[in-house]
Amino acid sequence: MRNFFKGVRKHIAKLDANHLREQYELVSDELTHAEKLLNALKEGFIRIDGAGKVIQSNPAAQELLGMKSEDALSLFNIPHGVSSMREIAVTYPEARTLEVQTIPLDGETIVYLRDITAERERTEEELRIGATKAVRDLAAGVAHEIGNPLNAIAMNLQLLERDPTDIESIEICKAQVSRLDGIIRGFLQALRPSRPSLRPGSVAEPIRNCLAAFRAQFEERRIQLTLDVPTALPPVAIDPDQMQQVFFNLVKNSLEAMKDGSKMSIRIKFDDNDVVVTLTDSGPGIPQEQLLHLFEPYRTAKEKGTGLGLMISKRIVIDHGGSIAVESDGESGTSFTIKLPRIERRVRQLK
Repeated sequence: MRNFFKGVRKHIAKLDANHLREQYELVSDELTHAEKLLNALKEGFIRIDGAGKVIQSNPAAQELLGMKSEDALSLFNIPHGVSSMREIAVTYPEARTLEVQTIPLDGETIVYLRDITAERERTEEELRIGATKAVRDLAAGVAHEIGNPLNAIAMNLQLLERDPTDIESIEICKAQVSRLDGIIRGFLQALRPSRPSLRPGSVAEPIRNCLAAFRAQFEERRIQLTLDVPTALPPVAIDPDQMQQVFFNLVKNSLEAMKDGSKMSIRIKFDDNDVVVTLTDSGPGIPQEQLLHLFEPYRTAKEKGTGLGLMISKRIVIDHGGSIAVESDGESGTSFTIKLPRIERRVRQLK
């Protein structure tokens, strides 16, 4: 199509009215054909201009979302101008889970919607298919997750070498040893992941515990940390140990990506349905091709990484009834957003 327009533009001065009409009809037929293909897709497709307004969408987008595309952009806070991937839950016309990808392209943003309800509802038996691979993932996961608390213990032992009376560092080491024990017990269970032991609590607790473990690294690398926690934070149903594991993975990944003297912010807010945690770093960002496979095992840019950390983190968040999303322009910084349902919302859903 692009070559066609170049050819017409090059010879337009030599074309009479009949030839121009013929070329116009050819273009019209091509556009009609392209529109038919787009409308035949089962996946949703939305084009957004630079101002965030919908300029094109196919019928599948409205069918999957259960509403007009324009309304869905604001309701589900779908970004434009950045690469992102997230999952959203819709309840009308039926309950389903959608994967939403945004791709910047020539000043516009392409939104791609895919129904992943069936993938999310696979039975445990289906998840156990391929025992060899499961055992390999389990062993790699154990090694990966044990590394996090060991790093925290090592950093705080260095502080104790400087000041043997540092009670806070001693307590952190004890807590991380206890966490190590919990991780090992969890991975030595059956191949299926352990379900979270949920209780009412604040999402700020595992975040603060995680940051305490990284205190030495923040100070030594001069990382500027901003922690924004509302004074009155509604409770969520949470397994503090598992959620600390999630934040540990996210903070560790951000620290590894950032240079000394960089900035990181963790902000907590809430609405009528969810408590939302957003972690933003000032690292180099995540390229589009990596962003689309970020939560898949063995898809990592790290030389010695396994990619299991984010995969495990996503599973934990989903087991909490929440969702995790990532945004990055591929050049400067990355934001992870975790949404956990408020207890009041869970009660409303059960009625």
